[in-house]
Amino acid sequence: MAEAQENPAVIAAIAASYLRQGRLLDKISRGLTLMGSAAVIVGTYASAPLAVIGLAALSVLLGLAETYFALRAGFDAEIFSHLATGSFSATTFDGSMKRLKLIQSDRTPRPMSDRARGAMGLVRYQAVAIGLQIVSILTLPLLGILL
Repeated sequence: MAEAQENPAVIAAIAASYLRQGRLLDKISRGLTLMGSAAVIVGTYASAPLAVIGLAALSVLLGLAETYFALRAGFDAEIFSHLATGSFSATTFDGSMKRLKLIQSDRTPRPMSDRARGAMGLVRYQAVAIGLQIVSILTLPLLGILL
């Protein structure tokens, strides 16, 4: 069976839709980050073991990392939306990014499918950060009992 030809507009639309799903992950992470922050504050005032406070702080740091990935995914979702509707071309976008010094001037153009795969990885990074946040927060009570 012959492989279908790449349609950049369709790939960009799919990527934009996928990247928008990161908003839900970001909302979940914000709640977990607040829980981790509260645990750091309460643990500090309650003289909790340093390991407990450190684990809570790790949850906060993971939340900050997730926020970074969410910001990048949101930006990319907007860009892919514009690429899908033809507001501008990938060539125009690359040129503008180079002029703004947001990408290296010697960067070579990539197919839309490669761009989309790279951007969609941001949502996976968000999910990994949230998974680690959940593990660290669920481990807090157990660590508190053991120490």
